[in-house]
This record gives sequence, structure tokens and C-alpha cells, in this order.
Amino acid sequence: MFVTKNMPEITSPVEGIVELMPTERGLDVVLNPTGTPITDISLTWQFDVKPYTRSLGDTWGVAVNNIRWAAREDLEFSPWYFTLTNGERTVCFGVKTLPNAFAAWYIDEGDFRLVLDTRSGGEGVLLKEPLCLATVISMESENGESTFAAMKRFCRMMCEKPVLPSSPVYGFNTWYYSYGKITRSNMMRDAELCATLASGRVPGAPLPYMVIDDGYQMPRTPAFNGGPFLPNDDFGDLRAVADDIRERGCNPGIWVRTMLVRPDLCPEIPEEAFSPMDEYSRGSGGRVLDITTAPAKEYVFNLVRSMRDMGYGLIKHDFTCMDMMGNNFLTPKLTSDGWHLSDRTKTNAQILKELYTLIEEAAEGSAVIGCNTYGHLSAGIHPIHRIGQDTSGYAWYKTRRYGVNTLAYRLCQNDTFFKADADCACFTKHVPTDKNILFADLIARTNSALFISAAPDILKAKDIDRLIEIYRISSKGQTEAEPLDWLTNPFPALFRWNDLDIQYPWF
Repeated sequence: MFVTKNMPEITSPVEGIVELMPTERGLDVVLNPTGTPITDISLTWQFDVKPYTRSLGDTWGVAVNNIRWAAREDLEFSPWYFTLTNGERTVCFGVKTLPNAFAAWYIDEGDFRLVLDTRSGGEGVLLKEPLCLATVISMESENGESTFAAMKRFCRMMCEKPVLPSSPVYGFNTWYYSYGKITRSNMMRDAELCATLASGRVPGAPLPYMVIDDGYQMPRTPAFNGGPFLPNDDFGDLRAVADDIRERGCNPGIWVRTMLVRPDLCPEIPEEAFSPMDEYSRGSGGRVLDITTAPAKEYVFNLVRSMRDMGYGLIKHDFTCMDMMGNNFLTPKLTSDGWHLSDRTKTNAQILKELYTLIEEAAEGSAVIGCNTYGHLSAGIHPIHRIGQDTSGYAWYKTRRYGVNTLAYRLCQNDTFFKADADCACFTKHVPTDKNILFADLIARTNSALFISAAPDILKAKDIDRLIEIYRISSKGQTEAEPLDWLTNPFPALFRWNDLDIQYPWF
């Protein structure tokens, strides 16, 4: 392993604070308490990148721009891990999942540098005891191994103990035709359609998930979509809603935003339980929770547990990245300077991992999808993860960009980190039905999580028949398709599935 055979130079902070410990697992980077705030650790390896012509990086969380193989010299920054290839030989460098710091790679001609962000909020962490920030690993492809297969193997190395669903994941979501304007009666119609689409599932396959997304709760305004997630008058008793969904042949699912609340509706939450990082809540009437405080943890646990207890077999939680970090949550900067939460002894990575673990524990027995979560911090905790930005019921190019592109380039994470959710194939009058059927078909053949969102009366009989077959493929949980043209095409169109080459005309 290159990163252990060739020890890096510690370029910051001062010598003695950081310990490097080579093991069979990789290179453990340990930070010792200093009594002073530490914002980052920087390690530099000498490495000749010139033999490699192509490079691929990742993003902190959901992919918001096209991920693609680029010229090697174009990759200067990559969160979590990066890959270099010349078409025949591939090398991968990264940190194992569930690190205790945010990890970013900076690649130059003759070296690469790993920066471990150890901030707590926007200020340096004040450790009380030694902390292993990350385990650094590297890998080289084997003879004859494709670049995709090498990256898939590297993802398995990064995530030693993934938590995966016990059965295939597929269903329906209300968001991309309603955008929050949903009614109970329309949602019940959606449940009936969802059951129809899954009617051809193979014996032993689970019921489809019928996910109620944002819009069922009050108070909800265009500026506010937080808690305490009381049902509006139209939806009424959420337990009865779940029962009605189940009667229609679906497993109920529901969406929540755990960290944003209306304080006037949550008088039990004291002032000290709110975060100073409130950029996203300003002007909405809501406030973001300081998730390091006991009252905030209690609120989140009780919210998620209540949804589980009311019969929701899937809980989709959203917005923890931005609610924790603020406007910069996907930029190299990650968060603004000069703020901190109540507990300064834990890094931002530790705080978020504890939040995801809390949510998973509260949802015990129900599946969890993390949406707008940091994938490297939730892999090994949540079984399902939304890997990209929103697809769209208004513009096909957004589904192509955030769905097709993201799925192809993060497919190496599917069933190695978690079950990847590339978001919905959307069916409305604004987007082409045939293209979204192709997208649904690709999701099924990649053995990732399949969800659609469909407006009333959009799907014709032939479309429903085609989707029934796609859901049947998804219900098998078969071997995933592999992109064949992804080294040169940002929207891979040629995939191999069960020895069959399938072409997808995305344009």
C-alpha cells in the first residue's frame, strides 16, 4: 500500500501533535490534545502522476455538477478520494468511511496533499483525548481489471462494514409532480399506482415503498419546511394514513427535516439548544438546532421514533449538511469561520456521525434514506443514501445531469457504501416520458434504489406495462450494469448488464 510504504511529510501543524501509525488497514492519522484549537492537519506524499492521463474526483455530499473523468491535470481538489488511470493501470487514494475529520485531496504534478479538516463548527476543535482522524488507504488495479471494477473494489476497501438493505428498494415518491402541494386523496391514488407498478415483482420480493415527501405537514410555507411535523388538516392522523397506504399494498414511507423547527411550536426546546449557524433559517420563522445539546438530540430522536411507531417503514431525513454547516456545505471551505456549537471537543465529522447514528437508532426496524447527508460519514450507518442533487419534473436536462451522470459515476458506491438512490424518474407534462422510462430502466439494471414520481394521467397503458417490467427487474436484486463509455462520456450511454450491452439515448 503506497500510503504506508511511502510515509508522508506532516506539513501542518507543528511536529509532535500528529502521530502516523501504519497498520494492515492503512495509515492511521492520530491527533493528540494540545490545549489549543486545531483547525486542520496536512500530509504530503511525493508521487509522480505523469503516467496517468485521466482523473476522477468526488464531492463532499450530493453531486451538484457533472462528475466526470477529466484530463489528469484538471483535478486539483477532491473530497474523500480520487482515482487516476491511463486506461490500463488505475490507482486510487482515499480515506476509509466514517472518519473523524473531513478529508480533501489536492493533486499536483509531483505530489498530492491530504488536508484533514478538524474544525468544530467554524473554529478549531479542542480535543480532550487522542483522536484517530482518518485511516488513509491506496490501491492499484490488478492485471486486466477494468477501471470501474478497480474503483468498486476500492470502495469496498474504504467501507469495511456497510449497512445494506436486506431486500431490493423500489417505490414511489410524491415530490416531483407535486412539489409539496399534495393531498391525502391524491397520495392514496399514488399508492394504488405504486402497487400496480410493483405487481409483477418476483416471489418473495418486498412491498414497494410509498413515500410521502414534503407537503403533508403544518406549518409549511414557501420559506419554511421544518418541524415539528404535525399533519395538516387534510392529512389528519398520520397513523391512519400509514394504515391506508398499507391497505393499498405498499409499505409507507415519510420525509422529515430533523434540524429545523419553529420555536413557537416547540416550547420544550430551550434557547441554548439552537445553533448560531442559522443562515438557512433566516426569514423563515424557523431555527436550526444545535445537535450537540441534549434537548436537540431528544427532539430528533422523538421525531424519528414517532414516525416509526406510526407505521412508516421508511424514513427519509433531509438537509442535515446545510443545517449543520450553512451556505458553504458543499464548497471546499465547508463552513464559515468564527462560530461553534455547544460541544467544542468534537469535530464536525464526529458530530454528524453521532446525529446519523441517533436517527438510525430512533428508526429501529424502519429503513432510513439519508438525503443531503455526507455519504462518507453515513456509509456504515444508513442503508440507503441519496447520491445526487434533485432530479426534475420540469427539466429533463436536470435529471440527466443529477440522475444519469451521478448514478454512473457513483455506481462504485452502490452496495459497497450503501444502496445508492439516484433520485426519481419523473413523469409530468414538462419532461419526456420516454427518457424517464430509460432512466428508470437504468436504475433497475444497476441494482440501485428505484423511485418514480408521476403526475395523474401522465402514464399511458404502455408506459405502465413497461414500468411493471422495470420494477420486476428491480425486485430481483440482480447483478448491476457497468458503464462502458464513462471514461469519455459524462452521460454514459452504453452499459453492460448480464453479458448484454444496452444503449441509452439520453439526448
